[in-house]
Amino acid sequence: MKRNLKKLEPIQYLAIGGFVFLLIASYCSIFMQEEWSGNTLVPYYQIVIPAVNIISTILCVFMFLFPKNFIIIYSALSLECIFSTLTGYESLGVYLFSLMIIIIYLNTGFAGKKIKTIVVLMYIAFTITLLGSFVYGKERFWMALGCTYFFACAFYSIILTYKKKLKALIPAIQQELFISKEVKLPKSGEVMHLKDYDISDRQKMILYEVMTNNKTYGEIALKHNLSTSLVKKDMTGILQYFGCKNANSLKLVLSQFVLSIE
Repeated sequence: MKRNLKKLEPIQYLAIGGFVFLLIASYCSIFMQEEWSGNTLVPYYQIVIPAVNIISTILCVFMFLFPKNFIIIYSALSLECIFSTLTGYESLGVYLFSLMIIIIYLNTGFAGKKIKTIVVLMYIAFTITLLGSFVYGKERFWMALGCTYFFACAFYSIILTYKKKLKALIPAIQQELFISKEVKLPKSGEVMHLKDYDISDRQKMILYEVMTNNKTYGEIALKHNLSTSLVKKDMTGILQYFGCKNANSLKLVLSQFVLSIE
């Protein structure tokens, strides 16, 4: 059992917790209508809330089965953060929205203007959603709004602190691993644009998949219709270009950057 748990992806733990929570929420919203409806001011929420909870519970199952499909994760979190806010559980909505932003960061590093624009639009959209909590009292709206942006600032401060500490560690590691002096790397914590490096487009794709999505050579080969031997050959070329002894050394050095394939 312990071995099986160790093999689980991080998102699968989130799926298990979400499934248990939403199963309880679904039960309460269906069989404890009187207590549950006391928190809402709109009658048809008695139908909408159980439906949303059941759909989100099912999404958690799919999240567990397909942990690398982030559309499922974002769909479940979006549904719950919106309807939690609109049905009087705005504190839960704020938490779920903030969790979604953190997962987006872990998945993308906020690299590229497109991702940053999407995140800004998400904050605007959620701020508009929070207006729905006005019916429960203006104090609750302002508190929820304040918490949303406080969590954003707190998360950003954690990112900056992490990058600052990483800067102190990486230079020594980089020297130890004999990265080629001919390869100019950006400053620690900055975006590393793979288009700036003299490797083929396929090698850039492979490096991005290995570093950002943590995929194995076999998974990359299957996803992009390549042979595993060709992926390994390209990876050998990448290692030679950067002057690293092996893939683990390269991963360690490049972990200080946010990789972008754009």
